[in-house]
Amino acid sequence: MLSKYTLIILTVFTAWTSSTTLAQDPTDLYLFQLHRADDYNYHIYGAKFLSGFNPDGYTNQPWFTSTGDLLVSVRKVGGEQNDIYQLSLTSRKIKRLTQTKANEYSPRIHPDGKQLTVVRQLQGDSINQQIFQSALQGGGYRSLTPQIKDIGYYTWTGKDQLALFRIDGEANHLVSLNLSDGRTRRITSSIGRTLLSDGAGSIVYVHKFAEDYWYLKKYNPASLIIDIILQTPGKSEDFALAPDGTYFMGVGSKLYCFHPAHHLSWQEVGDVSVHGITQISRLAVSPDGKQLALVSIK
Repeated sequence: MLSKYTLIILTVFTAWTSSTTLAQDPTDLYLFQLHRADDYNYHIYGAKFLSGFNPDGYTNQPWFTSTGDLLVSVRKVGGEQNDIYQLSLTSRKIKRLTQTKANEYSPRIHPDGKQLTVVRQLQGDSINQQIFQSALQGGGYRSLTPQIKDIGYYTWTGKDQLALFRIDGEANHLVSLNLSDGRTRRITSSIGRTLLSDGAGSIVYVHKFAEDYWYLKKYNPASLIIDIILQTPGKSEDFALAPDGTYFMGVGSKLYCFHPAHHLSWQEVGDVSVHGITQISRLAVSPDGKQLALVSIK
């Protein structure tokens, strides 16, 4: 149940929008403020509802830009495809970045800061999902992976380096790709959908090792070594990484954090069921480490 204070905030952010319509699993997007204590335990407060512009729609896969805006993949109720939107958290303005006949997912900013990259799902009888790039200010799109058409998710690990989630039934492989020479390296299989870089070039992912044992792991491309960070709290494959090295994951309505140098196990950050959130999904932490975007599955 929402508090009176939270309801006021939600009303303000709902007014930030214009209504429309969807047909994918509906999701809601929230923004929380993060506070870190001296022991690296975190607390959340100041919930804001960000998806009032897309009631009962799909507002998902949040990604913070370097300036603190949010990029999200959006499908309206009754809509035919997903497009990428930019939400300005300071001006409360919404900008549609893509408007094509293809589905666009997983918005990211190229390490050069000038290009928007997405997973684009091209129409056809067989799976064809590639990473496309376009200028942030608009313009033509071009595929960065014309020879790889089974990409589910990805993340940038360097200017010409990508980590890819390649779709292969239940195996789903983790692959590194060097765009400069087109070389790929298969790292492991049975991975979760979230891929992140730790800022030093290593790839962080969830390894679904066994039915009851999922682990958060890190792969170092230089040494080819895979390190276990720790077991996930429940069967969670969505996580976020703060600039200070703290990991965040959710299970049901509970949010947890873990810092390898300060904790031995997951620490509870808070229970967001007070905001009507019962199933935490995608997460993202702002570049300054002070905000957390959280997707709730309805």
